[in-house]
Amino acid sequence: MQTPALFKQRQVWLPTFFGFCVIAVVLTMFSFFVIRNVATFLAVNKPISGRYLVVEGWVDQISLLRALKIYKKGNYEALITTGGPIIGQFKPGYKTHAESAAAFIQKQGFDSDQLKVVPAPASAQNRTFLSAVMVREWFAANQNGLVVSMDVFSDNVHARRTHLLYKMAFSDQVKIGIISAPPNGFKLREWWKTSLGARTVFSELLGFVRAKYFFYPGEHGSHQEKWGIY
Repeated sequence: MQTPALFKQRQVWLPTFFGFCVIAVVLTMFSFFVIRNVATFLAVNKPISGRYLVVEGWVDQISLLRALKIYKKGNYEALITTGGPIIGQFKPGYKTHAESAAAFIQKQGFDSDQLKVVPAPASAQNRTFLSAVMVREWFAANQNGLVVSMDVFSDNVHARRTHLLYKMAFSDQVKIGIISAPPNGFKLREWWKTSLGARTVFSELLGFVRAKYFFYPGEHGSHQEKWGIY
């Protein structure tokens, strides 16, 4: 039988039944490893003992207390709270998460001279990145842009995305560490056992992938950096 001009005959190798079994076992083990460790991967901890401790103001009060302990143990010059508008609360006492967190921290007897509040405007998306941009602009306006190093305190599995977005917002000359608060309501190694853990981890994994591969912040100081403002 003559082979048509648009096709070519080739020999195809397929795994045997034993080969299929081996492949299935390897893929199962790999999937189990990924599932077991994805929350730990997202909840990264890489502090660098920076000069400033930046705290994402939307974390809960237990995490804020933990951030205070970290600040007191470290050799930080100032604590900076960040965060955009508080949405979904009836008559909120504060307009932004940055202000709310700062008020709570002050109630713990924290020295107000070492506390800096850097709120962010409303944003359609990439709120963490916009908060990082506002911190960068705060340094430019108040410290002549002189910031050598900082640690950013975030909430468990949100930490890796926060670290990535802060490094995007700042130049490579700025050293940025990351500290993640432990989760409340689920365990990192057993996140799939609770609905809260499953929702949180899946959401943050998608958010990290989007920030890593599909987010283009634009040049420093450009309008594109704040395009999410509305």
